[in-house]
Amino acid sequence: MLQECLENVRKMTPLIHCITNYVTTGDVANMLLACGAKPIMADEPKEAAEITACAAGLAMNLGTPGERTIAAMHIAGRRANELGHPVLFDPVGVGASVFRQESAKELLSALHFDVIRGNVTEIKMIYKLYHALFDRHIGEEKAFGTDAVIGKASGVDALASDAVTEGKLSDAVAFVKTAASELHSIVAVTGAVDLISDGMLCYVIRGGREEMSRVTGTGCQLSGLMTAFASANPGNMLTAALAASCTMKTAGEIAWRNLTEEEGNASYRNRMIDAVYRMDGDTLERMADYEVR
Repeated sequence: MLQECLENVRKMTPLIHCITNYVTTGDVANMLLACGAKPIMADEPKEAAEITACAAGLAMNLGTPGERTIAAMHIAGRRANELGHPVLFDPVGVGASVFRQESAKELLSALHFDVIRGNVTEIKMIYKLYHALFDRHIGEEKAFGTDAVIGKASGVDALASDAVTEGKLSDAVAFVKTAASELHSIVAVTGAVDLISDGMLCYVIRGGREEMSRVTGTGCQLSGLMTAFASANPGNMLTAALAASCTMKTAGEIAWRNLTEEEGNASYRNRMIDAVYRMDGDTLERMADYEVR
């Protein structure tokens, strides 16, 4: 299953239009090349629709938002929706400012996202903002702590109090299923444990390394990977998102194993990209650690 998803990316070499943040543009592009896809980075509104029409998928990232970038997201997103191309939204740091929250609300109201990927704090904020659009009350049984998100920010990192632990896993799975069902999207909460749901099933993915959090942009890279896998496997985006998550976690483990004593987080970043480049289906199937709930 995972092997087929990876092989489809390499067979199709999908072109992925990325409107990503300037902190991680190069790393996202290199990660896409490593998995077998092709990147094009374009955030100019005047060309957004044209670029999107040429691409197989669209990844949008809120990491360094600006009025021009948000305008490009609306234009590109509308064109991708019209063409039926997969659209992934990565609401980086959405709770950090009112501007990010308002931008996310506008995007949620105007576009359909096939996949929404973020850390747990970001996804809880997206869920809260979605309900605010329709003036809906979030019941305590669905909230999984969403009421605590408003007014708090931790940059682009998840709040420690939001962490998905084994003790909170059942509640977290229930929340992700609810969010996916109501948002009509594949919802991917990623971190030490990844949760990916289409509203009915939820994959729980373990593995990876804690040290991956010491490299900026691993989440952005994963968003690029998920978009490539979704574009190459349009018939089953849930499995595609699972395969992308497992690919990233497996790469983190392989990269850590290959580090020398003299190397640090910069080398670790490069070795993760190398590990995806060298990834084969057998290794992915063997090392992936996941269950379905």
